[in-house]
Amino acid sequence: MTFKRFVSILLLVTLIAVVAKPARAEAMDPQLILIIAGVGIAVVALIAVLIIANASEGRRRGAELSTAEAGPPVILVYTTAVESP
Repeated sequence: MTFKRFVSILLLVTLIAVVAKPARAEAMDPQLILIIAGVGIAVVALIAVLIIANASEGRRRGAELSTAEAGPPVILVYTTAVESP
């Protein structure tokens, strides 16, 4: 039996046990509700930051590749002509 199959069977048995005999319902504290909501918002914000960082990194890599394919960058410096004494 593979590890994946073992975990699947274990989760299925746990799910059946919970559905067959659910836990006793208890009142939730308002502070607990706020904590759970805060953690949910923090997780969503973290995922958004990771997605945005990944997308901007991809754009940076694309820009680096396009400049690398065109050859080395050329730097032009303009100076004024100076007469020697």
